[in-house]
Amino acid sequence: MIPRLSSLANNAPASRAAHGDESVELPALRACANRLVAVAPLLMREFRAEMRRSAPADLSVPLFRSLILAAVQPGASVSDLANHLGVTLPTASVAVSKLAARGLLSPAAAGQRRSLQLTAGGAEVVEQARANTTLAFEQRLSHLPTTDLALIEHALALLDRALCGPPVPSHSASVADAAPAAQDDAHA
Repeated sequence: MIPRLSSLANNAPASRAAHGDESVELPALRACANRLVAVAPLLMREFRAEMRRSAPADLSVPLFRSLILAAVQPGASVSDLANHLGVTLPTASVAVSKLAARGLLSPAAAGQRRSLQLTAGGAEVVEQARANTTLAFEQRLSHLPTTDLALIEHALALLDRALCGPPVPSHSASVADAAPAAQDDAHA
């Protein structure tokens, strides 16, 4: 017998019931999660490499990453940037000052908390890098048939919905507990 998430008692994620799917098979869930964990680093490596190639040559990677954070999280604090870059607060503050001096981030008004706000020039740098990265991915995917592209688009939309929706309570302990039961049932 194959264990189903609905059989994992009260630890099943609430979002599954909301979508009417209470019969997700544990092996399918695990296979999907394993594939995601395997593919995500490859995708991010390619994405980062393309973004770096598209960044202005005179802009260091940490400064460029600072601009990306400002684009993704307008108004992020210098502390947020320090955490994002894995640096100290003073180092992040220097990065913000350098980008403001280059006209890529708006300088903080006197007495105001410093936050990351792209200027038109900063937004242009980020948009150009995204456009170039998108073009590079289009070229990488151009050999795939339209049906495969549609499947990828659909899968990414589902993943976006799953990751951006309300947080789902962790059920990892229940999943781990169910694995031995699944093996026992398989051998019975």
